This record gives sequence, C-alpha cells and structure tokens, in this order.
Amino acid sequence: MKWGNPSRMRRKGWRAGRQHALRVLLAAAALVPLPAAAQQAQSYAVMRGEILDGIVLQNPADMEFGRITPGTADGTVVMTPNGSSAVASCTTNFGIVQIGNCQAARFEGNIPFIHPLQITKPPGDQVILTGPAGATMRLRRFTIIKGAGLMFGTDLATTPTVSYLVLGGNFVIYVGGTLDVARTQRAGIYTGSFTLSFNYN
Repeated sequence: MKWGNPSRMRRKGWRAGRQHALRVLLAAAALVPLPAAAQQAQSYAVMRGEILDGIVLQNPADMEFGRITPGTADGTVVMTPNGSSAVASCTTNFGIVQIGNCQAARFEGNIPFIHPLQITKPPGDQVILTGPAGATMRLRRFTIIKGAGLMFGTDLATTPTVSYLVLGGNFVIYVGGTLDVARTQRAGIYTGSFTLSFNYN
C-alpha cells in the first residue's frame, strides 16, 4: 500500500476546499437582492360602452287638411288625431269651412323591447306652408297620439318633446296640428313638410 506524500495530499485537499468555498460564495452573491427600484403604483378604471340599434321608421300617411274655404275672420282648422287610424277630426271657427280629407300623419317604428322613446316636435312647434305667388300658411301646435303597439305615455302633450315607454318594440303614432287660415287667404294648393326627431336610450 502506498501512502503518498502527505504534504502533497494536504495541498490538494486545501485547493479543493478553496475551490469549493469560491463556488459557494459566488452562488451566495447571486442570491443577494439588488437595491430596490423606485416604487410605483397603478390603478385601473373599467370602460364600458353600448351600441344601440338604429330606429326603423316609416311614414305611410301624410297630413292632409282637405279643402278649406276662408271665413269671416282669421281663424284656424284644428286637426285632432285619434289612436285607431289616420282619419282625424277637423274643427273650424269664424265661418271657415273644411271638407274632404282630414288625415293625420302616421309614423311607424321599431326599437328594442322596453325602451323609453322621446319624440321632439319641429323647432318652435311650427312650420310654414307655401302656396301660389309666395302666399303662406302656418301649421303649429303639433299634437301626437299613440296608436297600435304596447306603449305608455301622455297623448296630445303640448311640450316640445313627448315621451313614451315602448314595451313591445313596435310603435305607431299619429300627428295633427293647428292650421292658421287668414280671412284673405289666397286660393290655391299649399304644401310643406315637418320633421320629428325620434330618440331612445
């Protein structure tokens, strides 16, 4: 059996121990945490939006006042719509005579179920009709009444905007108004148009 050189064995063992110690120190150095960076805080807000379907609208019936004969003084023809059809009721004053069609404008639409519907009348609640040679007549005080469809709200309201709650999606409204007729109103055909704004949310 050879025992070797004891001093050489000690040197090898010392070297091995020294290398091992270096490895441990390096590993420990890797685990030391670095200085903390500047602390930051973040907060989040949830954003939400909804795209609604557009309103489907039709105007199957226009407003018609029929034939009118001026009276003994400036007066009016008042068209009051009803909720069952476009056939309306026209009343006159100061000897004005109205015959023929008395038809309310009819609007039909569709919106999602159970939504409030706002209908805004023309600006100033009036429009001007034009006739022969630049003659004019004023249509004012528009009146709205609900027709077919499951909806709730106040009919014939005088406010600029009329509100309904439409439960079934489909709705029908009828629109009337007051036509001013001057005693000296020029004979001829008078035409015009009016715009209603429909909004739901």
